[in-house]
Order: sequence, then structure tokens, then C-alpha cells
Amino acid sequence: MSEALPRYSIIIPAHNEQDRIGPVVSDYLGSFQDSELIVVLNGCTDATQERVRAACDGRGDVRLIALPLAVGKGGAVRAGMMVARAPIVGFVDADGSTSATEMRRLCEALGDADGVIGSRWLEASVVRVPQTRLRRFASRTFNALVRVMFGLPFSDTQCGAKVFRADALRPILHRLETANFAFDVDLLLLLSQSRRRIVEMPTVWEDRTGSSLRVVPSSMLMLAALVRLRLRHSPFHPFVPWLDRVVPTKPLRMRDHLRILILNWRDIRHPQAGGAELYLHEIARRLVARGQTVAWLTSGFPGAPRHEVIDGVSITRTGNALTVYLAVPLEYLRSCIDRFDLIIDSENGIPFFSPMFSLKAKLCVMYHVHREVFLTQLRPPLSWLMAWIETRVMPFVYRHVTFVTISENTRDEMQRLRLTRRPIFVVPSGVDHLLQPGTKAAQPTILYLGRLKPYKRIDLLMRAFARLRAQVPGAQLRIAGRGEDAARLRALADELELSGSVTFEGFVDEDHKRELLQQAWVFATASLVEGWGISVIEANACGTPAVAFDVPGLREAIVDGVSGIIVPDHGTLVEDLADALAAILTDTKRREALTCGAVERAATFSWDAATDALLAIMSHQFVEGDSGVVLNEGVWHLPQPPADDGTQASEPSRTIR
Repeated sequence: MSEALPRYSIIIPAHNEQDRIGPVVSDYLGSFQDSELIVVLNGCTDATQERVRAACDGRGDVRLIALPLAVGKGGAVRAGMMVARAPIVGFVDADGSTSATEMRRLCEALGDADGVIGSRWLEASVVRVPQTRLRRFASRTFNALVRVMFGLPFSDTQCGAKVFRADALRPILHRLETANFAFDVDLLLLLSQSRRRIVEMPTVWEDRTGSSLRVVPSSMLMLAALVRLRLRHSPFHPFVPWLDRVVPTKPLRMRDHLRILILNWRDIRHPQAGGAELYLHEIARRLVARGQTVAWLTSGFPGAPRHEVIDGVSITRTGNALTVYLAVPLEYLRSCIDRFDLIIDSENGIPFFSPMFSLKAKLCVMYHVHREVFLTQLRPPLSWLMAWIETRVMPFVYRHVTFVTISENTRDEMQRLRLTRRPIFVVPSGVDHLLQPGTKAAQPTILYLGRLKPYKRIDLLMRAFARLRAQVPGAQLRIAGRGEDAARLRALADELELSGSVTFEGFVDEDHKRELLQQAWVFATASLVEGWGISVIEANACGTPAVAFDVPGLREAIVDGVSGIIVPDHGTLVEDLADALAAILTDTKRREALTCGAVERAATFSWDAATDALLAIMSHQFVEGDSGVVLNEGVWHLPQPPADDGTQASEPSRTIR
């Protein structure tokens, strides 16, 4: 049986209100026994929390939200709105200017309207204790500006007693940005633009002494906030981020989920999708399952629709393999600029240089350093240009961007080349839980699974296999995947007279991939470099040890002598690789030991853990980089106050599994 919802949710934002909050809470508990009271402790440093608990004394439905950092009245009210359960939500000042009886009257007057706001300036209003003349003058001047700048017809946008339907608030919560006292204008403007009907009613109100508000400085900040708000709701809204850097209006973006945009040159259904696409897609679909919004901006390919939803991830394809790095920025500026909170910029040799066209919070995911691949696989001057872009241009453009990579090896290489001054977080990939040991092939079988690219050096593996056949008669080599190197490799198979023992599987779906991984006796790759080697861990999960060269990424994915064998990447490469493969195929006892070690190794990796880690990092980046607050799975992520020594509080753990 489901729990009955409270009739009203009444939000009371409180910042250091220890002298007044107790009687206010008691008053509201008496009048709202069928409702929930949400007290938001807005960076309190006094005894406000203790006073609230004492006033509750086990009575009524009271929820405390303790925000360790003050986020302004607008931020505190929005924090309460994000957790409110009732179909009708109101908020009121903590000073008791509006009594609980009067607030109840406003709630019950809602009728078929979407909102009711109290006014101190209507003819029937009762102001028992008026404000000072200076505050009244500031209030009327502010109201006149609001009417002129926004056309809002209300006589009093700043009265601290307002009630709204929750279904009117939810669609606009993510668009609210004002945290100071102009928050009410921001809220009413968005509701008005949404064609919601707001009723203004006379109220009974009295000014309470003890307010810490300073009229003149506060009025200047409120004026600046109105200018920002006007600009944000004009054709010039793209300039707001620049205004935020020079005018101290302190906007605050609050989210109960993140809206994430992934920039990647391919998506999971691209014919040449590889480990990078698998890594981001596995995390993206889990983020969607946890309530986040994820979109993916990528290149098109023949036969692909422009828009598609895959596992809840919204895919938009623009341009092609040659034009994607020009098409993506244009598509972002055309249709994405105001729709997302954070960008994941995927570096596959060249990033999208998103800092040049977006001021949103962002992460750059770098799978491995491509410098050696460029210098060995491309011809000058293209090789020099690509290496220069990665090691010189990218560090400058991304100097304020935090990086994520998938192996300690890659992080060490990035630090050695000084590719960034920012933190580099390591979030290894996970393993599909459906990948489990199965029945091995009758014949000794070696498997390569991945893209057929020159830097993968599959030709070395084929030459090692040709040498191996004398030691292991009947051995089979299966090559699964596709890519531009396929024709050359097929020709090499004919040249080496391997046609009867080498099978080119081409593209394989997930079921066939699992069968190949389970049937193989050993997984082999001769790649020059990998970010991590997801296929290695997937093979391990299926009870298949791996062999690879001692290169970045792979030397970390394989535990030498435990889950496979690492071969030195120098000297007689073909001979050494052939010997390592033979050592596993011909020694049953050793192969069984490596199989056990491989399964245990794979069990330490989890896509859920990788998703947890990346979500924590993204929340941190949104908070620190975009003046934001995030509520994720019951945990508030807020900007960290400086430590006692003046430095910023520590960031999330650098390596998370």
C-alpha cells in the first residue's frame, strides 16, 4: 500500500535564524498537521538546526535539508522544491512575517489557478508593522523596474509567501538560475512564459526586526540580477556566461539530475565502433537508467538515421567521418547550446575543441595518447601536424578542463607529456555480466577481436601464428572485427598460406562475440598502444587468458603470469609473441592456472562502479565549473568552501574502481 502524500509542502529557507526559527516552526506545525514542513538550513553556522529540532519535538512531518554552504534564498527554496512530495508547494520567509494561519489561507485559495502570491500593496492588504521608508522606497522602485523590464502585472513580487502547483513548477525548475532576492521574479517570469495562471491576493503581513539585509548594496545586486535576467530572456542570451564572469550576480543552477551531452566521432552502431564507443555507451545507458538525461552528438554513416534513441541515449548524427569535427560545433550552436549542463568531449586522436564553442562544464575523456601512433602510422607532414595538435594545441585549449582516462598507464603518459595542468581521473571500464566462461573449442584457438587498423599490428600476430603452427598443429586463428586494414590482412593470409587456419569473422554481434571469447584458448593482440584493452578484460571474464605486448594500457589490463602473458615490445617481436602463445596452448596446467586468474581479474571490474565514478566526477565538475548544485541519489553536491589553509577542498578520488 503506497504512502499517502502530504496535502501541502511548505518550504522555509533559513540562514542563521536561531533567534526566530523556533516559534515559526511551532506555529506552522500547528496549522499544517496534514502537510510536510521542509526547513532548508542554508549554510547555517549558528544553532538554527538545534532550534528546529527542539520545536519539532517529534510532532508532524518535518524534513531538514542541511546545505553546508549558503546558496541564497533562491537556492534554498529550490532545494526544497526538488524534494517536495505534495501536489501543492509553498514557500515562506523564516522570520514569521507571514503567519501560519495566513499561509494556510493562501494555500486554500489556490482553486483552479496554478499559483497564488501574497501582496502587501493591494488595497485589502493588512500591514501591521510596516517596513522602514528606505525599504519601502527600494521595494516600490524594484517593482516598477520589474513591470517595465518584464511586463509582469504583479504589485508585489517580493512578498515572501507564495504557493504553486507542483506540476507547474517541475517543468521550469531546471531553468531557474537566480539565487538572490530576484529569484521570485525569475520564477514568476518563467511561469508566465509557460502560460500558467498566477493570482495575486492581499495578505496580512508584518515587518520583523532582525533582518541582516542591507538595503543599498542589496538593491544594487538585485538590479544587476534583473539586467542579467532580461539578457537571458532576450536574443542575446548566449552572452550571459560572459556577463557572469564580470558581474557578481552569482547565478546558481540546481539539478536533481544532469543533462549530459557526449561528443564522440562514432556511436555504438557505427560500423567501425570500437572500445571508446563501448566504454561511453555502457556508462551512458546506465546514467539514463539512474535518471540522468544523456544525448550523443556524432558523425553519420551510410544508412543511419539522423536521430535515433539507443538504450535511452538520444543520438544525433551530423556530418561524416571527414567533416564531423566541423559539423559538431555547428550543430551544438544550432540546437544544443541551452539544453545541457555538462559536455563529455571524447578525444580519439583529436578532441572536438569544445572549450572554443561552449562555456558549459565539461570533461575530456582520453583513452590513450596517440602521439606514437601518429608518428609511426602516418606520413610526414601529416604525422607531425597531428602529433603537434595533440601535444601542443590541445593542452592550451583544454588548460581549464578536467580529464578522465581509463588506465594508470595513460594517465602517467599524459602527465609525462604535460598534456594538462588539471586533475586526471582514472575510471577503468567494466565487464558485461553476461560474459562468463563457456565451452572451449576442440582445437587450440587464438582470438583477436577489435578493429582492423594498422596500429593494431595484426600482421605481427599473423606472422607469429604462422611460426606457431609447427609447434601446435591444428591451431586456429580467428580475427573478428572490421576496418580499413582488412584487405591487406586477407592478402597476407594468402601470402603466408594460412587460408585454411585463419578465419576472418568480420563484424560480430554481442552473442557471437561472447561465443568466440568463450571458445578461444587464448586472446591475443599485438597493438602498438591501447587506452585500456576492454577486449582483454572481456576475454578474461569468459575464462580466456590474454597475450599482448608491453605497451601502454595493455601492460595494465593484463597481470603478467596471473591473467595472461606480457611480451617485451622490442627485439624479435614475432618470435617472442609466438613463444608466448605456444606456452599457453601447449601447457595445460599453466593454461588452467591463467584461466582461473583471468576470471578472478575480470571480476574486479564493474560498469556500475565505473558509472558511479564518472557520475561523481561530473557532479563535481558541474558544481565547481558552472555554479551548480546537484542532488544525485539523495546526496547533495555543492561547491566546497575553502579549507582552513585557504586552499580548495579536495576533489573526488583520482582512481575509482
